[in-house]
Amino acid sequence: MKPLSLYIHVPFCTRRCSYCSFYHVDTAREREVRFVDALVDEIGAAMPVPGEISLRTIFVGGGTPTTLGTDSWERVMQALAPWWPSGGPDEFTVEMNPEDVTGEMVTFLRGIGVNRASLGIQSMHEVGQKVLKRCTPGVNERAIEIVMREFDNVSFDVLLGVPKTSREDLARTLGRLVEFAPRHFSVYGLEAGGDMSSEVERFFAAVDPDRVADEYLMACTSLAAAGYRHYEVSNFARPGCESRHNRVYWDGGDYLGLGPAAHSSLDGRRFWNEPSLDAYLSRSGAARVAARHADSGGDAAVERLMLGLRTDRGVEPATLAAGVVEEFERDGLLVRDGDRVRATDRGYLVLNELVLRLSEKSSC
Repeated sequence: MKPLSLYIHVPFCTRRCSYCSFYHVDTAREREVRFVDALVDEIGAAMPVPGEISLRTIFVGGGTPTTLGTDSWERVMQALAPWWPSGGPDEFTVEMNPEDVTGEMVTFLRGIGVNRASLGIQSMHEVGQKVLKRCTPGVNERAIEIVMREFDNVSFDVLLGVPKTSREDLARTLGRLVEFAPRHFSVYGLEAGGDMSSEVERFFAAVDPDRVADEYLMACTSLAAAGYRHYEVSNFARPGCESRHNRVYWDGGDYLGLGPAAHSSLDGRRFWNEPSLDAYLSRSGAARVAARHADSGGDAAVERLMLGLRTDRGVEPATLAAGVVEEFERDGLLVRDGDRVRATDRGYLVLNELVLRLSEKSSC
């Protein structure tokens, strides 16, 4: 059977964090029930014929998936049952908001087959968390302790460049989090983008891009010293603990996205659901599938180059102009690793420029 990865977007949040431009709506029980009805319907209409595929990985993100009640999770799992592989998917990740974490919740999620937790820690600095409109460091610590009692495979999200904090504050955050010995870190620089409200725009006006870059290099050094492999621009893992789901994205594999704002890539076709819960709820069955927006895409060769350079696997240099590669090697932005070329930590900071230059001067 053909392997397939599945992404489910849960659009609910109890509040908007200062920096967030991802699609979400306020959580409400009536909305949740209607959303799950629609999601179950979309699963039935959009999933391939049972027996043709096997779910390799599942990632439930948002929004805040942990706003869902146990009855909602049970309905989703029942809907996925025809495609459930023997022994479960290789990786089943759920993003968790530390404020939502309880012993009962994580035990329940583990019981339905979740085997990887992604905790949105962001910062362990009191003022920084207030700026981000996140929970206190104490709530973070309590959530970490609960989740790590239940899950072996845990990832922490950390933000760089948080206003009203310093480089030293980030160092203390990383130092404290490393003490818990998670298998994985995702480290993101605060960067404006997407559909931003005026409030989010005001927040990003206080973000210093130079400090984000400086903290990124410091985080790369710190996590490497702690034994984490920098295997993708924003991701660090203990050996063998890389995110299998995200690897599918970077390797150009097939994945299906369900829920409002979810993106998909199947058999060379790319499409996405409108980022509107109202529009998502207004359709059903084949009409919801037909309403997906096709992505015209771009230059396939440029995309392969970009995806390859995002990871420590890099790319084969045969199709790249040697002079350009050598120039970037001299600048410390690229490095040869066996028969491949990959970006350095400094190179990741200017990845778009590298891809542009290398693609412009690559051989045909």
